[in-house]
Amino acid sequence: MRPIVSRATHRSGAAAAILAAAAIAGCGGGGSRSTSTQAAHHQPPPSQQASGGISKSEQRAARRRLAKELGGKAKVKRLQKGKGLPATGTRPAAIVADGPGPFFSSDTIWPIRNGWEASDHRTYTGVDAGVNPADRSIGELGIFRQDFVNVTQSQKVVDVPGAGALKITHAPLGAAASTWAQKRGDLRFVGTRGIRGTLHLSDDKVTIDRRSYAPQA
Repeated sequence: MRPIVSRATHRSGAAAAILAAAAIAGCGGGGSRSTSTQAAHHQPPPSQQASGGISKSEQRAARRRLAKELGGKAKVKRLQKGKGLPATGTRPAAIVADGPGPFFSSDTIWPIRNGWEASDHRTYTGVDAGVNPADRSIGELGIFRQDFVNVTQSQKVVDVPGAGALKITHAPLGAAASTWAQKRGDLRFVGTRGIRGTLHLSDDKVTIDRRSYAPQA
């Protein structure tokens, strides 16, 4: 076994705003992918400037509709405070042929050979398996995590030098693994240069199981 270098970044501020907006719009829904739009800036009529462009009665009506959809005023207040809500759906743990992302820039991992994902009502975890586009001898595992309730996201890239492009071969599967596998699942992989190993989601570290010099498909 040998240690593998990892690079981690954590986002909260802007990502939290995006997630809060997504929660208001979609109420979770398993939300592994998010999009944002930019509204056009214009000057509202003087009678509406103090209320941000809509009347107070319209704001009250919107809050009532949202409270009805979410199941109570308390959930609306939670969103207004920048906090999230549990997702309404889940994703069974599964190996994804084209990868669940991409969650990372193509300058970091490309191409992606496959990946793995799982989510429960509170969190989502997705892993992209591929190669470093600048040095194709280095395999890459990109780990993306999202917490719907705490409105946070994190990214980590784990390098596997000398492995070539990585592909996940075995991993926890099914709805029963959607929660525990995000915290302590083991994802086995193989590189095009014959290196096999395991990514441990308990600590995001990799161990090399076996080194073979025969290229792997």
